[in-house]
Amino acid sequence: MTRVSNQFPSKTKSPSQRRLWIGAGIACLACFAGAYWYITSGSVPESTRVDAAAKIGPDKLRMTAPQVRELDVGEVASHTFEQQRVAIGIVDFNQDSVVQVFAPYQGRIGRIFVKAGDDVISGQVLYTVQIPDLAQVGATLISSAGVFKSTTETVTRAKALYETQSISLKEYQQNISDQQAADAAYRAARKTMTLFGLSEAAIDEMETSRKVETEMPVLSPFAGRITARAGAVGQLVQPGNAPAPITIANVKKLWMIASVPETELPAYRVGQDVKVRMQAFPDKTFAAKVSYVGDSVDPNTHRIQVRAEIADPEHLLRPQMLATFTITVGNPITSPALPQGALVRESDGSTSVWVAEDATNFTRRIVKTGMTQDNFVQVTEGIKLGERVARDKALFLSNLYLTSTN
Repeated sequence: MTRVSNQFPSKTKSPSQRRLWIGAGIACLACFAGAYWYITSGSVPESTRVDAAAKIGPDKLRMTAPQVRELDVGEVASHTFEQQRVAIGIVDFNQDSVVQVFAPYQGRIGRIFVKAGDDVISGQVLYTVQIPDLAQVGATLISSAGVFKSTTETVTRAKALYETQSISLKEYQQNISDQQAADAAYRAARKTMTLFGLSEAAIDEMETSRKVETEMPVLSPFAGRITARAGAVGQLVQPGNAPAPITIANVKKLWMIASVPETELPAYRVGQDVKVRMQAFPDKTFAAKVSYVGDSVDPNTHRIQVRAEIADPEHLLRPQMLATFTITVGNPITSPALPQGALVRESDGSTSVWVAEDATNFTRRIVKTGMTQDNFVQVTEGIKLGERVARDKALFLSNLYLTSTN
């Protein structure tokens, strides 16, 4: 009789398999034992244990000593806060010290002596203009000066002759009339020359030398820097015809212009100190003073312009650079203050702190805050100087309170 073999494997494990399973079980037990020892031995900080804190009443929480040490519990101290407003603005030229230097007469540019970026002094020649009309005006001046001199001498002689009755009164009066007409013409010629920008000394020199210069200099009205040069040799220029050949600005004093909400208008006044920070110079603070508060409000944005003047002797700043203004709008205020880590923003929008009742018990208290400066927050209500609070990790306390049970 044929024996049929078993088609299914035997469920009995071999000795090697049993040893493998036993080893795995021992390893798991060892891991659990190690974890239990690690937790109970105190290697895990007390502040991370779920049962380290206990809620002992409404807004009250009991902490362990190690947790308290992490909270930096200390007394509420006073801090001095500057009354300041912060605004964003730009740098601009001092428009009171920017001049477009036009030619005072029509002609062509003969020579240009400066370029953009040059520093100039008051009275320095910037460029010259060739003026054809100046030749005729100069000739008129020389001619009228000669006629005036001649008629003046004639009147002197006529006076002597009239006194000796050598000439009639009518002839003497005619000589006086001729001299007065010549004087008027001479004065008019000199006045016309001044319209071309010539000084009295230059007119006297032209009259004495009888030489007419048709290429006249254009002078700098004040000391400053050439910020634009639009002129070129041979270019036809005339008074007020833009663009001006040369533009000069005082770059040692600039304007800082900010736009602030009209609701803040009562806070600003002329003379207030301003600290200016620039993105281009993050480690440098520029000092300025408010020089003008706008007289009108922008009807579209309902903002008003506040302007400050700043000295820039090193010429570091450039017009249209962005700037942050910190404007001191009042005297410093000293009041209770806490580090930012001591305050918690609650879900209802209020702000709270945790006050230490004793070594381990804390009470949550609602406070009102004001200004924030130097990582300190002004506390206007709800806390007194000398009270002890958790100066750090207050949010951790609030979270523990929410997750703890009585």
